[in-house]
Amino acid sequence: MNEKKKAWLLLQDGTLLAGENFGASGTVMGEVVFSTAMTGYQEALSDPNYYGQILIQTFPMMGNYGVNSEDFSGSRCYLRGCIVREWCDEPSNFRSEGSIDRFLEEQGVVGLCGLDTRHLTALLREKGTMNGMITTEEITDLPAALDKLSAFRIENAVAAVTADEQAQPVSGEGKKVAILNLGYTASAAAELLRRGCSISCHKVSEGAAAFADCDGVVLSEGPGDPAENTEAIALIRQLAERKVPLLGVGLGHQLLALANGAKSEKLPYGHRGASQPVIDLRSHKTYPTSQNHGYVVTDLPDGVGTVSHENVNDRSCEGIRYTAIPALSVQFRPVGPGEGQDTGYIFDEFLGLMA
Repeated sequence: MNEKKKAWLLLQDGTLLAGENFGASGTVMGEVVFSTAMTGYQEALSDPNYYGQILIQTFPMMGNYGVNSEDFSGSRCYLRGCIVREWCDEPSNFRSEGSIDRFLEEQGVVGLCGLDTRHLTALLREKGTMNGMITTEEITDLPAALDKLSAFRIENAVAAVTADEQAQPVSGEGKKVAILNLGYTASAAAELLRRGCSISCHKVSEGAAAFADCDGVVLSEGPGDPAENTEAIALIRQLAERKVPLLGVGLGHQLLALANGAKSEKLPYGHRGASQPVIDLRSHKTYPTSQNHGYVVTDLPDGVGTVSHENVNDRSCEGIRYTAIPALSVQFRPVGPGEGQDTGYIFDEFLGLMA
């Protein structure tokens, strides 16, 4: 266990909180967000959707079962910083390969512990998501630090998380599905393989030609402001005009809507966690879903499609079934075989579009 070292969190509104450092040391800035998930911290730490952000884990202890090389969502840690009330320095699990402290240190992610994370979460719920700074150096010029926080922006997020990713070779057999990589996690590919699909993965920069020989396209999850992805929106519009069956997930859901004339707006504090309640307006069933996003689709034009799913808490759009093109999309991560309380039936509908 590292020797305890002081660290501070400074928020954009001037709130200054003291705690202790774990993981890497230094100073980082990011958009401060929170997750309500009780487990899955390793998947969150390696989730590309958290690019440029400082994550608060509301569950009071993290690291209980350590970390391992098999459960990563992405190829590295995309967070700027991590805030927990307490981290476990002696993880207990037969699959554990090390502690969360050592993992964050190796990934260069600054950690802060010893704070009342639920109080901090309540503050963000009241005031909304804001920029913040974690530092292991005492802040001597508060006005200058606040000016830096006010100027901080997350930009070119999709390009940043896909820059080192190369086009993946086709795997599996069956319907040929191309994934437009906007910062995707492995879950969508796993569900498609479960259903016997043949998968390839491509970046926006490869253009429409990369999707010429496929039966359908999955528009993946990803980070950042959807409206800034003008190149991706133009590509999706081309695919829609060719009537290629499309499935949008997360950011892909938002970009598909923007390509069809809808708008997007930022939520006060986003939807992040493993039990976000979503209702399917066709079946009237409510599902617990995993989500990680800060924007929502609004103003869907008449005749384009219908809202298929809603968030139970704030009634925001969680899914769209399109009428003019063979496409559907959801804001959450569809998982499972599609039975009972599983949301994998979204993939089954997508396979129906390709049929």
